[in-house]
Amino acid sequence: MWPTEATSPNLSRWLACVFLAFYLGAALCGCGSLWSYYFGDEFSEAGSSTLERGPEQLVRDGVQAMGEKDYDDALEAFQELKEKYPYSRYAILAELKVADAYFYKKEYADAAVGYEEFVRLHPRNEVVPYVLYQLGMCHFLSFSSTDRDLEETELALETFKRLAQAFPESKFARRAEKQMLECEKRLAANEFYIGRFYFHQDKYEAALNRFQVVLDNYPRAVEALGYEEQIREMLSECEECLVNNETGESIWSRMGF
Repeated sequence: MWPTEATSPNLSRWLACVFLAFYLGAALCGCGSLWSYYFGDEFSEAGSSTLERGPEQLVRDGVQAMGEKDYDDALEAFQELKEKYPYSRYAILAELKVADAYFYKKEYADAAVGYEEFVRLHPRNEVVPYVLYQLGMCHFLSFSSTDRDLEETELALETFKRLAQAFPESKFARRAEKQMLECEKRLAANEFYIGRFYFHQDKYEAALNRFQVVLDNYPRAVEALGYEEQIREMLSECEECLVNNETGESIWSRMGF
């Protein structure tokens, strides 16, 4: 029975309550309901248990994870920020921190790609000296031993030189100078070992060329490694043997070196 003025003096109030109940019921049941608007799928059986993170939250999560050395979570947060919010004011930071996360995970090839991309996209950014230093370290740390291909060390040396020349006043340029010497020591050691191998094989011309490269290109490294006296003595014998057209064993070979 519908209420009448005789049975209910508050007809208007009753109708308002009915309308409100109907509206809320429809809103809560609809796909774009007010419930979903305010609470997302947090209480939905089919929905995700985690609310989507915005750029600010992703930055906080990523920085916190980096501080805790949880580089996998840091990488996930910054990668999500980079992909979902490319126009956010935090997007450049995300590009850098993705590379950093790879670096600290010791995935140097992926880190190098990230650093190179950062320099290409943001050549005037104030952190470029840091990025170049990190890029050089990616190549430097990819090296394993003196008897293998030294391409990574050469790339590291080139990158450190680039940093020192472009940003000579930067603190990272000073660090790069130290790393340049370490690169030169590796390259000098490699040339020295090859030269000594040729020398022991009585291939004096090849040995002489290698020793000369070491002295000409890496004088600081020769001094730091203590190679100078050995190289001078072997060079002298190489020259003497070549003049005399000798092909026999050198004195060094006979002594077991």
